Amino acid sequence: MAGRSRLSPVGAPTRGTTNPNRLRRVDRWIASSPATSRLLRATVAPLVVDLGYGASPVTTVELARWLRRVRPDVRVLGLELDPVRVA
Repeated sequence: MAGRSRLSPVGAPTRGTTNPNRLRRVDRWIASSPATSRLLRATVAPLVVDLGYGASPVTTVELARWLRRVRPDVRVLGLELDPVRVA
């Protein structure tokens, strides 16, 4: 990374086709996975990161709702590369 600013994002924004319930099957699968449940329960302060939440953070919020069924205090952080989409 010589010569490159450490603050510069790496990647390119997508078109942002985020819609409510778009990832419901993935969210349900993640939340019902025995491995995920085991990790969430075994971690002192669980943090799940959603990389690239898209045009709106709706899918990040939905993921958080599913994961909180397993671990009510889980923190979910949504990150987005496109500065226009970040408030």
